[in-house]
Amino acid sequence: MAGNAQANYIDKGTEAHLVKICEAIKNNNTLKVHRAIKNSGIRARIISEGLVCNGYDPVTFAIVNKAQSTAKFMARKSGVDYEALLARL
Repeated sequence: MAGNAQANYIDKGTEAHLVKICEAIKNNNTLKVHRAIKNSGIRARIISEGLVCNGYDPVTFAIVNKAQSTAKFMARKSGVDYEALLARL
C-alpha cells in the first residue's frame, strides 16, 4: 500500500460539535466560535491545530470564506501568524 491512512472513529455527538465549529467559523462570528468550542469540550488549541473544515485548517477556511474576524480569532488560538498566512494565500 502507498501509505498509512488512518480513519479514526468519531462519535456522532463530537462530529456534530465539530461541524458547528466550522459553521461558526464560516459565519464570521467569534462569539459563536467560542461557544461552539466550549460546548465541544475540546480545548481550543487542539481544535485549531487538528480540525479540518472542507479540507482546510480553521484559519485558512475562515480566510477562504472571507471571515476575517474568525480567522484572526483562530490564528490567536493556534499561534499562527495571521498576516503571514494571509500574504501566502
